[in-house]
Amino acid sequence: MKRIYMVQPSTVYGTNVYLPYTVGSLIAYAFADDTVRREYDFGCFIYKKEELADVIARMEEPFLIGFSCYLWNYEYNKALAAEVKKKWPRCVTVFGGHQICRESDVLHGAVADVILFGEGEESFKRVLLAYAGLDELSRIPNAAYRRDGRFVFTPEEAVCIPQRASPYLGGWFDDILRAEPEISFFASVETNRGCPNNCAFCDYGNIKAHVRLYDAAMVNAEIEWAAAHRIEILFILDANFGLFPRDEAFVDLVIQKKKETGYPQKFQVSFSKNNPDTVFALNKKINDAGMSKGATLSFQSMSPTVQQNIFRKNIPLDHFKRLLQLYRNNGIPTYSELILGLPGETYESFRDGLELLLENGQHSSVILFNCELLNNSVMNSPAYLKKHGIRAVTIEENVYHVVPSCVPIKEYSRIVVATDTMPEAQWVDANILGVFIRAFHNLGLLQCFAIWLYYEKGVAYTDFYERFIAFAAARPDTVVGELLDWMEKKYRDVLRGVGTLTWQDPAFGPITWPMEESVFLMVVRDLGRYSREIRAFLSGIVGDEALLRDLWAYQSAVVKTPFLRKQEIACRWDWRRYFADVYDNRRPTLVQAERRYLIDPGDVPADFPTFAKKTIWFGRRGGQNIVSDIQEIPADA
Repeated sequence: MKRIYMVQPSTVYGTNVYLPYTVGSLIAYAFADDTVRREYDFGCFIYKKEELADVIARMEEPFLIGFSCYLWNYEYNKALAAEVKKKWPRCVTVFGGHQICRESDVLHGAVADVILFGEGEESFKRVLLAYAGLDELSRIPNAAYRRDGRFVFTPEEAVCIPQRASPYLGGWFDDILRAEPEISFFASVETNRGCPNNCAFCDYGNIKAHVRLYDAAMVNAEIEWAAAHRIEILFILDANFGLFPRDEAFVDLVIQKKKETGYPQKFQVSFSKNNPDTVFALNKKINDAGMSKGATLSFQSMSPTVQQNIFRKNIPLDHFKRLLQLYRNNGIPTYSELILGLPGETYESFRDGLELLLENGQHSSVILFNCELLNNSVMNSPAYLKKHGIRAVTIEENVYHVVPSCVPIKEYSRIVVATDTMPEAQWVDANILGVFIRAFHNLGLLQCFAIWLYYEKGVAYTDFYERFIAFAAARPDTVVGELLDWMEKKYRDVLRGVGTLTWQDPAFGPITWPMEESVFLMVVRDLGRYSREIRAFLSGIVGDEALLRDLWAYQSAVVKTPFLRKQEIACRWDWRRYFADVYDNRRPTLVQAERRYLIDPGDVPADFPTFAKKTIWFGRRGGQNIVSDIQEIPADA
């Protein structure tokens, strides 16, 4: 029998690894066919990056190997395929996945024999049948195959897989779970496939496939499987979960299994952008069950010009403000996503977009992504790139919260660093402003001061943080001055195609960190010096020294750090009520009155690595980085 191996190495997140859902689905679908089962034998999945020699040593006379390619494993897959070809020149290598397009460099090398574009289940099965003599490669649409030393392309056709096969229910992952019980696995499930949108930056809606529902009974059984196998996080891969009424039943079942078994512990989805009331109801259920990592209220950009350029329409700001309040009233943390580098964006429009989000109450979390050019996206087409003057650089893989691989094979990202409306220098400035706002406002270090200045002095949020950046630039020997210099060098290196937008320090564990969390952690590590130095900046902008001292005491007590414990503080102003009004989207009134507060941060890890992981990485989207248990002590107590 012809032996098959399937390769989908994912990134290791601490002690967590994704089960190889994509290649598992291909195998489950193919082996549902009687002929495939008769002709082929399955070897194993390669789902982590290991030394190539170790992977080769585990293989036994492979006849065919399938490689599922993404940004984070493409170079590794090519290197492994090259080693396979050295040892087994006649082994058939099949490449597919989101990273594969008709311009991929595997078309010009010797590592691939067959390349599949778009959805792969039916195409992969037919490749197996072709090599069993029961089909022809030339008849398989959306493919390329090697003939006489060059690739021949087959016709492009719209392909719709009407029903998927489950690798979970078929037992395809059972050996993985038995072999590595020390690993906490993540699992992914599709309840439907396809996307009605066509956002220019995304490579999903561009597959041009209709949205179709998959069998509800199978999805329910997969949820049961995840609970029984102690899956820590269950991901729903739908592009628009919440689009269909039946989605509520899936949520109810996940919550039921969590109550019965303790698993899955978290439930993550990409919600529909056009069903806000339904999405809220689902988010509330997930959050009430303790399974949420926060709800997304995304924009990508606040600029109407940018929205038009990327074929997207945002929810109205007044509706966003209402939703934000609705989520907050129900104790559901939210975050909003922006993408920097989209065509039509300027530094001013990007800054104004951040300002609008903050003014409308998004103080907890703004997630900023640098725009990546994805191979199968509209944005990556030559005509689109030329029209908008897009310049991109290739840098090391921009993935954070991962343990860097011990395998010396680097992966790469293509980052937009300039457009015809945002030159490189403004791209650097916009990134730095975004980092300062997320590190010092969303993560809390100066949030109270920025809010007070906005309401009492009329200082715009972004004006406050631009002044803070200027303060740092003028004082290079301070903590924030050193951090600004570090950031500027990081971004200038990226412009030259060097380095990456992540940071790693053994003091905070073995994983990589995004820029804003890096800045926050560096400040916390040098908190005493930072606290002394920052007073000069605050004194110049606040003016009232008594109020500054009072607000600083409150601000310091409500941001979680490894050193924070339950404490009682005395204030001359009623800050608790003031900020409660702000977070409830009411105009605050500052009352000067003696107050005592008992501030309980809960069990904050005392060591840096655990604090960084649990409070910042795991906790920030759930709002766990800011103290919420603040009680006023009666005057006669």
